[in-house]
Amino acid sequence: MYQDKKTVGGYPSPFADPQVKESKEYIHAYLKRMYHDYKNEDYSLYDYQKLAFAENRKYADGNQSVAKYKDLMETQGDSSYMNLDWSPVSIIPKFVDVVVGGLINQEYEIICNAVDPFSVEKKRRERATLQANVKMRDMFQQVEQSTGINLAEQRNIMESDDEVDLYMDLTYKQSAEIAMEQAVELVFNINNFENIKERACRDIVVLGIAATKVSTGPNNKIEIDYVDPQRLVTSYSSSPDFKDINHAGEVRRISIRDLKRLAGNQFTEEEYADIAKLVKGKYGNDSLGLTSDKVDDYYGKPYDSFDVEILDGEFLTVDEYRFEKKSNKYGTKTFHEKPFDYKPPKNSKYKREQKNINVKAVYKGKYIIGTDYVFDYGRAENMVREKSNLSETQLSYCIIAPNMRNMRIKSIVERMIPFADQIQLTHLKLQQLIAKARPKGLAIEIGGLENVTKGDGGAVWDPLELQSVYDQTGNFYYRSIDDDGTTRHGPPITELENGIGRDLQSLIAIYNYNLERIRDVTGINEARDASQPSTEALVGVQKLALLASNNATRQMNNGLLHIMEKCASVSVLRLQDVLTTKDGFKAYQAALGDSALTSIKDMKEISHTDYGINIQALPDEEEKQYLEQNIQASLQQKELRVEDAIMVRSIKNIKLANRMLMLRRKEYMKDMAQKAKETAQANAEQQSRAAQTAAQAKAQEIQIKSQGEMESLKMEYQLRDQFEQRQHERKMKEIELQETIRGRFDKQEEQERTERKNVTAQ
Repeated sequence: MYQDKKTVGGYPSPFADPQVKESKEYIHAYLKRMYHDYKNEDYSLYDYQKLAFAENRKYADGNQSVAKYKDLMETQGDSSYMNLDWSPVSIIPKFVDVVVGGLINQEYEIICNAVDPFSVEKKRRERATLQANVKMRDMFQQVEQSTGINLAEQRNIMESDDEVDLYMDLTYKQSAEIAMEQAVELVFNINNFENIKERACRDIVVLGIAATKVSTGPNNKIEIDYVDPQRLVTSYSSSPDFKDINHAGEVRRISIRDLKRLAGNQFTEEEYADIAKLVKGKYGNDSLGLTSDKVDDYYGKPYDSFDVEILDGEFLTVDEYRFEKKSNKYGTKTFHEKPFDYKPPKNSKYKREQKNINVKAVYKGKYIIGTDYVFDYGRAENMVREKSNLSETQLSYCIIAPNMRNMRIKSIVERMIPFADQIQLTHLKLQQLIAKARPKGLAIEIGGLENVTKGDGGAVWDPLELQSVYDQTGNFYYRSIDDDGTTRHGPPITELENGIGRDLQSLIAIYNYNLERIRDVTGINEARDASQPSTEALVGVQKLALLASNNATRQMNNGLLHIMEKCASVSVLRLQDVLTTKDGFKAYQAALGDSALTSIKDMKEISHTDYGINIQALPDEEEKQYLEQNIQASLQQKELRVEDAIMVRSIKNIKLANRMLMLRRKEYMKDMAQKAKETAQANAEQQSRAAQTAAQAKAQEIQIKSQGEMESLKMEYQLRDQFEQRQHERKMKEIELQETIRGRFDKQEEQERTERKNVTAQ
């Protein structure tokens, strides 16, 4: 037994030697104190809530006790004469199913981002390169025009910086990121995380708290286990995510047969028998089989069926390691690890300097409650440490209580219980009212109906005859004055309401009032639970109602996201350790492939990659429908290509899908504007060419016409020349003829003169 008197809050000293902390005695003392606080301390999460959790689950299942209702109905222990159906009204189960269903139906995607300096710088350089290519796009086009080489296609040149940003956010992934996402998804699938998520989600709704445990099991397998909050043990926490706790565990009830599978040869058969003796009469165990110490036969020991409770716990502490820096006479400095209780020697000839290093560590163990036995104890083998801070570690438990204050949790089920009780009482009173209801009746004052004559000679109506007349016609006859002249006041027949009457309306009003109070405390309105779907309600109004309900349950949704993100983050850290071992690498090699695992291994060995985990909500049907409406509108307005629409639909992240839609629309409109410009330019050129052709044709026509006129003129001139020439020739011939004739006349005349002259002379 651990004997160190230095304790803190009843726990063994956290300042003890790390070797002491590993001892059976130290861990037994710590776990025993954990269980003591779990059962007794005021700050224990389950001081009173372990009972409240059980009650909440009964209400959530619609199986709460009806004893309190019988007391309130004043049955005084005997309700048989009331003849009522005491079955609880399933109001709370309906609301629980609505909330749980809404949270579970939301699909998520695990995103792993490398956040270490090396990976961040690599991503920055890639973005800078792409942005530089955008600026050089015009130059690349000129090169293509001059050389025919398409450098833009070779370099993945994008249109704008917006497209670069979208590519980096949507498409760009380093190999280590892709491989780790695949590995985490594999771990989730192996551990059937969908079932764990559903149970955790229901715990958040019903109990207000959820817990899981991520550990490295046999054969380097990453294990994710559901933890029942009703059996969870933790130290005090002021944070809803329990990040400040220093220990956690769970109480489990198992048989001694199962205990032997867990502990194996860590206990002897005699010790198992001793454990059985210590738990006899507990947990439903009797003393059968404990009267004989004989070893049993093939079927095992009779006490193997006995149940025991174990506390499977772990605690976080700071281990101090002591080193001494020593300098010899030559000035050489060396470091030496020293024992925890080391004290430097006095009057040493060497210069000594004490150095202490503090490292957080996790210790674990399994304590058999009510005994002095522990097993599987010691320093945790696979502690989770971030690569950027190896001195820090954390527990294996992932816990969230979204609405916790001072270790007090109040779930929406607990907030519903008072109003659900009133609804149940109202339901019982309604049954009682209906059972006791009487039909409507008449109050008849018989004296007023006596001696009423029929008017036919003095015959008198019998009172029963008058009632029959009233029943058939609604009229009745009575005598208002007695024989002695006394006047009667009021009619002799008065209707009695009986039946249910106003009481029914009052009870229904009380029922609806409490139902509305349940809606108020949960934030689940009619639009969310579809109890009163309105076909006439505007779509916008319904949308706002659903949004208001979603806001009311946002805390629970964030709690579920925290559990998922925490499990994924711890799985990543454990995978980094597992995949760097030979056996661990082989365990996941077949499922993920050599290339993926090699990238993880190389990255870890080279840069000690740190991963940031983001749980990204996938779009629901309403968001998909809204996106599709935008796509269809863009297609109808000729603002989007069909292939771009297909690309947008394939994007899971709704925000990135909308960004892609806007970018593709912008680029398409830009392309269409450019094409319109080119078309207008082409049309202008065509018109110019047409006008030029027309002008040329006109000119040609004019030319042809001119040529024709010239030819006509030429022919005219030729004809005229020919005519004038002929005229001239004719004149010349006439002149020549005249000259000839004149010559002849002149010659003749000369001859005549000569002859006359001769005659005269003679």
